[in-house]
Amino acid sequence: MQKVSVFFLLFVGITLVQVSSYGQNTDNGESSGLNGFWEIETAGGRFVVRLDQISCVSQHEYLIDGSVKVYECTVATDGGQIGRFYYIEPVGGGAVTGTNTYNRLKDISNKVTNRAGMGDAEHIVTKHYPDTTHAKTSEYRFKYKDTIGRIYDHVHRVWAQEKGRGKGNKITISE
Repeated sequence: MQKVSVFFLLFVGITLVQVSSYGQNTDNGESSGLNGFWEIETAGGRFVVRLDQISCVSQHEYLIDGSVKVYECTVATDGGQIGRFYYIEPVGGGAVTGTNTYNRLKDISNKVTNRAGMGDAEHIVTKHYPDTTHAKTSEYRFKYKDTIGRIYDHVHRVWAQEKGRGKGNKITISE
């Protein structure tokens, strides 16, 4: 009876190790993902696209009303869907207006998300209908500016350099 129990425990242990290591994230959040697809998993959701349907990736920065700076990575597809990944911050320097605008937007976001039970506004995409409604756009907001470069580097490598032949075509961002 003891031999059967030991064998069973050994079998279960080996099986658990094999199952838990399949598709496991590396230190940089990358894993094997779905063959032929690029995938990103975030606190705000998931974006999955066939690699042969990606038409363009870009990384850029811009100002909103001269007071809020946006750092953005976009992934466009042949079907017209766009993945938009961004980080926002107030304009630095002596621009009190930028900081005030940013803080006001953040306060409004916090009130709305808390009332709706959605949690941390740092991860929530905030839109003002109809001004910021984007058909065929999936938006994801991040807490750290460096995350945008990390996303761009990953999708660019998987799509343009490896052309889907790499192994780490999924990235998980857990801020």
